[in-house]
Amino acid sequence: MIFALLMAATTLAITWIMAQMPALASPSTPLGVRVPKAYLSDSAVTSALAGYKVRTWGCGIAATILSLFAWKLPLLAAVPSLLVTLGGLWAYISQRRRIIAAKKAGGWFDEVETTIAARVSTNANGTPEFEGTPTPTFPWLTMLASLLCIAAGAIIVASHWSDIPDPVPVHWNGSMEADNWSDKSIRSVFFSSFVALALLGLFAIICSFIAHSEVSPRSERNIKARLRNEANLAFTNTGMGVLTLLISAGTAFMQVTSPIPHYQRFHSAAIITMLILAIGGSIGLVVFILYKQSRLSEQLRGIHFADEDKESPDNDHLYKWGVMYYNPDDPAVLVDKRFGTGMSFNYARWQAKVFFGLVILILVGSLALPVILG
Repeated sequence: MIFALLMAATTLAITWIMAQMPALASPSTPLGVRVPKAYLSDSAVTSALAGYKVRTWGCGIAATILSLFAWKLPLLAAVPSLLVTLGGLWAYISQRRRIIAAKKAGGWFDEVETTIAARVSTNANGTPEFEGTPTPTFPWLTMLASLLCIAAGAIIVASHWSDIPDPVPVHWNGSMEADNWSDKSIRSVFFSSFVALALLGLFAIICSFIAHSEVSPRSERNIKARLRNEANLAFTNTGMGVLTLLISAGTAFMQVTSPIPHYQRFHSAAIITMLILAIGGSIGLVVFILYKQSRLSEQLRGIHFADEDKESPDNDHLYKWGVMYYNPDDPAVLVDKRFGTGMSFNYARWQAKVFFGLVILILVGSLALPVILG
């Protein structure tokens, strides 16, 4: 029953995060569609945003109810997550079409003066400076603390190597009882640590890209939008660092309680702790960004910039499904996201292909290395 409740809580958390995604993005691109400021309160936009939330929550609640029963049926275990994902995708695609149709029918950009340039003082890294507005930095403290957590878990297990039985338990059922074993090896014993290192490496690469690369605004290019985007990236890096630390701590706890007989009585608590940290951390990340966005909006309210009355161009055709920016004529490598927060690649650039190659290499390597060492 505990496992069923955890699955339900996880499903609800994912649903809530997906429902909040439009609020994290630039206000000028509801559901990934470029909309002039004068039309952001149009009924087509507001009803589409409301429809997205209703449909996302509807699918999420259905998936949550299903998850209460699916844990007993292994063949249905992945259905709740799939239902939430497909439901969110359906809500996004169906509702953004309403905005696109209204924009086209109403000619929203026909009489709008647009500009593609915004000037703002920058620092040595090319990022905008404004008193009180943060710029992204790499979260060294939380990343190093995450590495120490993973290392501590692995060291504790290594120091009890002679106490670890052969075979070693590698899987637990819904009642938190071991139901599958494997031969004692580096692969089977330290698998949790390898996965945690892969996740840490992936998050570190993302945070490093955000901190050390210039993210070019392409959804909305005025000065306020650029400042808001830089601040959001700073909030994202800070939050991702904390989330990485929470997940690493939970994984280290699981690493210790999984193979060592003396600590296995705490393994169910470790699994629950891990899920709570991951769920709570993910929700906390979104709440943190929303709160910081609200504070920043208050800070920028009443401040007027020279280009504030100008609109950025309607470049929906450069965004595949409102998400993937693809423009071979644009030298920018990193651009702002239209849905959610953070950065995205210009998928026409070679750097995007290299990045995804590195991601695949890390993920595959985290699975292959234990096999090689085992």
